[in-house]
Amino acid sequence: MAAKPPDKTILFAGIGLLILGILLRKLSEYPAIGLVLILLGVGVKTYYIILSIRSGLYQPGRELWFLFAGLTFFLGGLYLRGKDLVLDPTYLIILGLALKVLFIIKFIQIVRLNRQKRIDT
Repeated sequence: MAAKPPDKTILFAGIGLLILGILLRKLSEYPAIGLVLILLGVGVKTYYIILSIRSGLYQPGRELWFLFAGLTFFLGGLYLRGKDLVLDPTYLIILGLALKVLFIIKFIQIVRLNRQKRIDT
């Protein structure tokens, strides 16, 4: 028997923490607090995905490669910022964000399809 599907407020809380953390890092004198909020937001979103897997609402597939590659490019671009390179690290950051968005779109499609299957049965 599958667990109860997760509440979407968990996902929205994670997104909110992430956005608040980004804003605090860019607009305030407390970048460390912003970083903590960003990491907390990522953790909450990861928790939502794990709950979705445990409930049977989401079954991980090849789309996880979008997430892993996106995180690698994004974090690599952040690390390489300010370094003198042939390739501007901003392109890596943009590519990473694009791959993460592709993962999110695919994740939403899979969850919607599985919810529809549950309603139909």
